[in-house]
Amino acid sequence: MDLNNTSAGEYNRLNALRKYDILDSLPEQDYDNITYLAAQICQTPISLVSLVDDTRQWFKSNHGLNTRETPREYSFCSHAILDPNETFVVTDSRLDARFASNPLVTGNPHVIFYAGTPLIDEDGFALGSLCVIDHQPKVLTQDQLKALKILADQVVNLIKLRRRNRELSDSEAHFRSLLSQAPVAMSLFRGEDMQIDLANDLMLSYWGKDGSVIGKSLTEALPETRDQPFLGILKDVLTTGVAYTAENMPANLEINGVLGTYYFDFTYQPIRDRNGNFYAVMNIAIDVTDRFLTQQKVDLAQQQILASFEELPVAIALIDELELTFTMANPFYAQLVGRTPDQLVGKPLVIALPEIQGQGFDLILRDVITTGIPYTVLETPVDLVRNHKLETAYVDLTYQPRHQLNGKISGVLVIATDVTAQVISRQKIEMSERQYRQLSMELEDRVKLRTQELTIVNEDLIRLNNNLRQFAHIASHDLQEPLRKIQSFSSLLTKELGNEVNEKSAYILGRINASGQRMSALVKDLLAYALVDSRQQKYGLVSLNAVMADVLETLAHEIQEREAIIEIDQLGVLEGDNAQLAHLFQNLISNAIKFTPRGEKPHIHIEYLRRNKADLPFDLKLSSNTEVFHQINVRDEGIGFDVKYLDRIFQVFQRLHTQNDFEGTGIGLAICERVASNHGGVITAISSPGEGSTFCVYLPVFSE
Repeated sequence: MDLNNTSAGEYNRLNALRKYDILDSLPEQDYDNITYLAAQICQTPISLVSLVDDTRQWFKSNHGLNTRETPREYSFCSHAILDPNETFVVTDSRLDARFASNPLVTGNPHVIFYAGTPLIDEDGFALGSLCVIDHQPKVLTQDQLKALKILADQVVNLIKLRRRNRELSDSEAHFRSLLSQAPVAMSLFRGEDMQIDLANDLMLSYWGKDGSVIGKSLTEALPETRDQPFLGILKDVLTTGVAYTAENMPANLEINGVLGTYYFDFTYQPIRDRNGNFYAVMNIAIDVTDRFLTQQKVDLAQQQILASFEELPVAIALIDELELTFTMANPFYAQLVGRTPDQLVGKPLVIALPEIQGQGFDLILRDVITTGIPYTVLETPVDLVRNHKLETAYVDLTYQPRHQLNGKISGVLVIATDVTAQVISRQKIEMSERQYRQLSMELEDRVKLRTQELTIVNEDLIRLNNNLRQFAHIASHDLQEPLRKIQSFSSLLTKELGNEVNEKSAYILGRINASGQRMSALVKDLLAYALVDSRQQKYGLVSLNAVMADVLETLAHEIQEREAIIEIDQLGVLEGDNAQLAHLFQNLISNAIKFTPRGEKPHIHIEYLRRNKADLPFDLKLSSNTEVFHQINVRDEGIGFDVKYLDRIFQVFQRLHTQNDFEGTGIGLAICERVASNHGGVITAISSPGEGSTFCVYLPVFSE
């Protein structure tokens, strides 16, 4: 029956507790020894003998905690005493609704793990608990839970002994019994020669000995320890009263006649007699040989992995928990912080990077080492000395704790990415957006005012566009007619005069005829450009093979006259305007023939490719968002041109040669540029003087 879970039961429990007259008593070594043992066995920083009063929990022994009491309403032990038959365990209080907001969890002493065994007296009342506490989640083994129960029983024995006024020697006898029953290796040494006063079975097995060594000195029982540091350490602990703790300590021990090296975690704890004098040293040891050897293998593997970090294009450093010392820094990390790896490795953080001090990064590192919780922060500003001047860099940082096999954190892996350029760029954009919003507010009234004016202008543009189209028709008919008459009359006059025309007159008539022809060509090209520029294309599926066939038919006379050789790849099908595309490739092929020097046969190759947008030249000014493009190259072996004139050749009336060198109106390539633009594409060229030209047309693939 649970005597604590009713109001009457709680009243009787409190009366039973007060009869022991232990509340607010002075500290006693026996209780402190037990909490020390509990902390060592369970590997926790805090162990308490907690007695639950009506308004508080008071600590008879508080190993690892300065506080002597806390309010009962916050106590975990109040829950532990509800079931006297079970150890109450909270693995992670942050995940437990009963304790997540408890001030003892959210603040000091940060109770994350708790295990409390009720202290049940002989009448069945739970007086409190023997509990162990950690600042991180934890799971106890069955042996540890069993040991905690044994220790709790010993606490109850001490309380009962206090009530019965037994002598301290009785308590010592129980303490000895406790040591012999402990599930960890324990021994007790007395006197300057460290006589073995007690050693439990587990400790004897570590030594490779039996109970016959009890009463012998350490060096007599284990002669192989004479040249090892243990005897000296034990004497120092006995003399100074200062405990000694070691991890992964090597010990050469002869077991079954074979001398071998073993590794131990151990503690030498000084023990006082009833007069307060140190008379013995208690040894608590754990054999970690397997763990140590495995850790060595892990460390070797990690070293090999860390060596590969040297080649990774990521800023990586390894910082040891001791004084936050750099043990590794790859070239990218060193470059990020404005140092070389040699200037970092082997030095503490604040010495290698003194400008870091005061910026809080050392505190974050220590927190990661203490809690074992990784830490990531994005775009954090860091003041660094680079190129002999202090700069502010923006960095994405990840701090990842490095765990050993025993769970201890040995250091922190730092992964850093310099995002300064992105942050500054975004800041500029944000500033521009703020400026834009401000300008928008200022211009809002002007926009309203201009709306009416723009409407009027738009109507004028519509009328002007209609007039331009009418002009194009006029140019194609009315202007062509007088030009034809000028050419006809010039020819008739030349024929009429016959042999009577003198040289000067013949020259003038020839010039009139040539000017008329050029004017006619110019009017035709202007008409073509006007029609293309109006963007009234009729879209549909267009076979480039058919377009090229029509173009070659149109240029048949020029091709035959110049004996041009034209090689054409198998071309694709695209969406576009058949007439405009014919203009485009007719002008390109005509130019390729025209700009091949007289006396040479033009050699033209028309290539076709399908290209992903990501693979196209980065400097192309594409207006289409499609991901795939047709690329048609028209390559010749003509005179070529200097690429510094690339932008100029696609402008209206822009020519690189005189009319006497090469005929033309300076409109053909402008038409090509306009057709490509109308189709959502672009045209460019690759050329060198004397080495021919390649005109590249990129047109989007709108559908498959």
